[in-house]
Amino acid sequence: MASPFSGSVAEVCEALVATPSEYGDEELIAGLVEERCRELGVVHERRGNAIVARTGGPGPAMALVGHLDTVPNWPGGTTRVEGDRIIGRGTADMKGGVAVMLRLLERFADHPRPVSHVYYDREEGANHLNGIHAVLADRRLLEDLTFAVVLEPTGNTVHAGAVGTMNADVVYRGKLAHSARPWQGVNAIYEAAAALGRFAARREEPVVVEGLEFHDTITVTLAHGGATRNVVPDEFRLAVNVRVAPGRDMANARAEVEALAVPGEVEWLDLSPPAVPNVTQPAVRAFIDATGVEVHPKQAWTDVATLQAAGIPALNYGPGEASQAHQREEWVSIAALEHCEQVLADYLGR
Repeated sequence: MASPFSGSVAEVCEALVATPSEYGDEELIAGLVEERCRELGVVHERRGNAIVARTGGPGPAMALVGHLDTVPNWPGGTTRVEGDRIIGRGTADMKGGVAVMLRLLERFADHPRPVSHVYYDREEGANHLNGIHAVLADRRLLEDLTFAVVLEPTGNTVHAGAVGTMNADVVYRGKLAHSARPWQGVNAIYEAAAALGRFAARREEPVVVEGLEFHDTITVTLAHGGATRNVVPDEFRLAVNVRVAPGRDMANARAEVEALAVPGEVEWLDLSPPAVPNVTQPAVRAFIDATGVEVHPKQAWTDVATLQAAGIPALNYGPGEASQAHQREEWVSIAALEHCEQVLADYLGR
């Protein structure tokens, strides 16, 4: 029986999206990618639920990189095709990009140019659990990497660099009391009122790096407190997400959050550093010049930052629209998939 991940790029994308792979549950899709590597006779290794494949001969190699996991599906979300769009969880972020990778794996299976493919798991969660770290720790099939393309959604333009991201919980303490006698307690939600005002008033700060404009942001994304309607709450918790432009000091961003959060207790949960655009680095510049694609800043975090921290120049280039990532009724256009495949095929075939 032929692999479900064979056929046109649209057919491969539809099959990938129809294969559930929510964060932490990537075993099935990883097995199917591994099966496709076997079917094509491509040298590969599986590390947990990550697969690294290598085509071409020895020597300096380019890498194509894509994560297999998605955020949870929306209620009742299905995979379907409507006109030029494939709709379903992960179409844009980033199974459209993975579909392009699998098509290129087939098309260049016997081509002499060295190319490494990295299909990895657990990108959509805490950075320290990201499957790419285990892949980079053992580079038997990733030797001599000179350049990497991460096929995150960019609308077939280059998104250079990445903003860093940090997450924190801010806890406000109070004292329990009956809501009929609130003066006997301290309302933890009210303790956060001034801080919420400061967070709301904080405006995004533009930062220009290598001619590209990024933005520092601090956003309250979740709030939780209280146990029932007739009790003054003794704890109120805010989730804060921070984005830090390339070149900015992460410690300064932490200090700003802690100042805004007073009198809350800040609990830092994870940190993913930013990446500079690197648009003058020779391999990055060569890709931009050869393809002629537009260049924009990546106002999000991707594993371009992880790769560059490991000494591998990288950029984001993929078929999905960034605005569709994590959205209800997420979609990718078939024309965009085909265009991305052709651009990368032309580049690899030079």
